[in-house]
Amino acid sequence: MRIDLSRVAIIARKEFADHLTDRTFLLVLALFGILTVLALHNGFDSYASSLQWYELQLEQMKIALPPIPANYSSPFIPSAMYIVLAPGESFLLFGPVLAIAVGFDLIAGERTTRSLRMLLVRPVFRDEVITGKAVGGAAVLALASAAPFILALGAMLAAGFTVTPYAAVMVALFWGATVLYLLAYFAVAVAFSGFAEDGGRALAWAMAVFILFSTVVPAAAGYAAGLAAGPLSEPLPEDVLPEEMQNYLEEQSRYYGTYNGVRNAVLAFSPNSNYETMYETVMEVLVDYHGEDAVTHAPGELLDRLWQNIVALVVFPAIFLAVAYVRFMRIDLR
Repeated sequence: MRIDLSRVAIIARKEFADHLTDRTFLLVLALFGILTVLALHNGFDSYASSLQWYELQLEQMKIALPPIPANYSSPFIPSAMYIVLAPGESFLLFGPVLAIAVGFDLIAGERTTRSLRMLLVRPVFRDEVITGKAVGGAAVLALASAAPFILALGAMLAAGFTVTPYAAVMVALFWGATVLYLLAYFAVAVAFSGFAEDGGRALAWAMAVFILFSTVVPAAAGYAAGLAAGPLSEPLPEDVLPEEMQNYLEEQSRYYGTYNGVRNAVLAFSPNSNYETMYETVMEVLVDYHGEDAVTHAPGELLDRLWQNIVALVVFPAIFLAVAYVRFMRIDLR
């Protein structure tokens, strides 16, 4: 059985249009707009404070060190990119709510209103229906997640900042990561929508999964890492022999290596932790790279450091979407 892409596109367009007129989705999207404005306001304030501190450090350096030594490191130049990536914090905390709002009623709501049964009476196959509805929902999330970053770029331009190709590349990469993060919980909501008898139960189960991966899994990761690494040795006094200090440092290195390894392995199952790691890494790379080499080196380093997190954010929704697909193909609509 081959999927007719034209029928899939028709279903996807209908799903896309339905979400854009859905009150629940529009309410959540409006709340995101408010959060984005607040995040941008905080970002501009933080940048202004950092710029003032930078100028103060320069003045103090000129007064305290005449002439300035060649090996003296200059103060950190604040980056305006913190402003354009400010919506990332809002998506980290509340993005799953938006994704669940799109997906929890995808199947359960149609079953409740009997519209799904009427749809399948027409010359369309079940795999085309579930594929089209998933594509439509994903398109809505892509659009909804792009809006805050476009707003941030517009705010930077309005404030007189120059949006460089480097800034555009970084925003595009981070927006892609945000879409993957939202798709993770969208897939969870769709899967439970196929098993639940109504949308309310699907919403409750999806929110429970969100709480599990946002709070329980990180706590369990720290607990498991502590058990695997064992007790941490007490700090040594300063007058110990060099051999004892060397053994102590090696033991410390083994402890933190085991602790971080186990903790990261457990956190790999959490979309929240993967997205948070990507956000923190992007911010770190922004500090390291400036100037002409930024466009060449920063995106490459990001992909090299974050490929495991990217794979995790691809695999997670793929599993739940596969479960939703199988469930939908076998669901009894009588």
